[in-house]
Amino acid sequence: MSYKVIPTLKFTKQAKRLIKKYQSLKKELQLLGDELAQSPDFGTSLGNIHIK
Repeated sequence: MSYKVIPTLKFTKQAKRLIKKYQSLKKELQLLGDELAQSPDFGTSLGNIHIK
């Protein structure tokens, strides 16, 4: 099954501001998006369907 990570508009605006301050953040967010697209259950299970 194929998944696509779509950030919210609010997240995108806040990330742009932070990327100007932290140059490596853009690459780190891209890596996180790739990891989540490949393995959507990546993270710590909080119960039911919630993952942290």
